Amino acid sequence: MLLKIPWVDRTKCKCELDCKAAEHCKKKAFQVQLPSEDEPGKASDFPRVDLEQCKQCGDCEKACPEHAVKMV
Repeated sequence: MLLKIPWVDRTKCKCELDCKAAEHCKKKAFQVQLPSEDEPGKASDFPRVDLEQCKQCGDCEKACPEHAVKMV
């Protein structure tokens, strides 16, 4: 069985602090970065995925409204 991991497409990700992909991650493997000092409501960088916590369920991919998360 081939396992897939989440990948964030940086051309589509809006770096929102209320990231839907992170909100739907049951294992809290999808992590939003610190708030941006320059842009209110935005994170300072793209989300990170803790692959040790990730269970490859794909909930993050389904939850992202920008379709920026893909299971690869």
